[in-house]
Amino acid sequence: MRVGMHALALALLLGLAHATAAETSANANYKGIWVSTPYPSFDAGAGETVTLDLTVHNAGRPPQRVALAVDPVPQGWSAVFLGEGKRVQSVFVAPGDKATVKLRLEPSGDVTDGAHRFDVTASAAETRFTLPIELTIGASLPPKLTLKPELPALRGSPNTEFDYKVAIRNDGGDDATVRVDAAAPQGFRVKITEQYGSQELTSFPLKVGETRTVSVKVTPPFGAKQGSYPIAVRAATGRTEARTELAMEVSGAPRLELRGRNDLLSAAAEAGEETPIELVLANRGSAPAHAIKLDATTPSGWKVTFQPERLDTLAPEATETVKALVVPADKAIAGDYMLTLRAVTEGTNESSDFRITVRTSTLWGVVGVLVIAAALVVLVAAMLRYGRR
Repeated sequence: MRVGMHALALALLLGLAHATAAETSANANYKGIWVSTPYPSFDAGAGETVTLDLTVHNAGRPPQRVALAVDPVPQGWSAVFLGEGKRVQSVFVAPGDKATVKLRLEPSGDVTDGAHRFDVTASAAETRFTLPIELTIGASLPPKLTLKPELPALRGSPNTEFDYKVAIRNDGGDDATVRVDAAAPQGFRVKITEQYGSQELTSFPLKVGETRTVSVKVTPPFGAKQGSYPIAVRAATGRTEARTELAMEVSGAPRLELRGRNDLLSAAAEAGEETPIELVLANRGSAPAHAIKLDATTPSGWKVTFQPERLDTLAPEATETVKALVVPADKAIAGDYMLTLRAVTEGTNESSDFRITVRTSTLWGVVGVLVIAAALVVLVAAMLRYGRR
């Protein structure tokens, strides 16, 4: 029994191989001009202009010019062959090669519902081929759009530009102009662009069966709070629309602020002496700040230390008082100096410039006066001594 089944299977395979070989041989032996189109029989809506893709083949014949025609053209219709957007009447085809043209069928009068036949003829020196086309006028497929996001949910910080790739497909029966827009929470900025490029889009043509991918780029407002935000994308034609929902997860981020007490950004200090400056460190962001380090950029010879030098964490909307202990250089002359004080944490930092007015010590003032007085005494003595000569 098993041997018989194997024999039957082998016979079927041999028969299939023989039929395939015979068909291949027949195709290889065919010589002449012939015309093909993917869909020689189809439906169309009333008043609709139809464009067909035609391919003219040369199977083993010499290079030649092939005349094209529709014979006959049904009453109420016009038929035009197009090559690269121009009206053509013939094509040139080399041996074993092919040429492509478009056939535009346009109703020019009152066309009744039902089947309409168009015979496309290709005539060369020694051959003539006829391809029958059947077009049935009736109700075309209703328009239909579908939206498919590549990644419907993205996560990032308030400083992130969220970039969603959304594929828009036309599954209806007609080519269409598609308008696309998106709705986001207040303050969020939305920009719809080409998939690869920065050109903004509001509408674009979409052929039947075609898919086009666009980028929906969403930027949160400054200081957006941590949370989930919905983005609604809509694509529409004059007769239909499609929608999809995107999710944006904003993780939140710290935002430090460093100011003097009562927002003062200036202080006075004496050369060589330590002067404490009280600071207020705040987190105005939407996430805790961790491992905050304080440092400063100073003029040459100056020293600045902080109490405390680090903060482990600072919650959103929380504040902390710190001190900057500023010691100007011993020989700093009187005048104004700039200090830059910074609070640094992972992902963000804040700096503030403070104006420090340096006053010289009173002792140095007294010493200066004495030096000037001594110089005057020496000058007067010299004048009295040498003036007598």
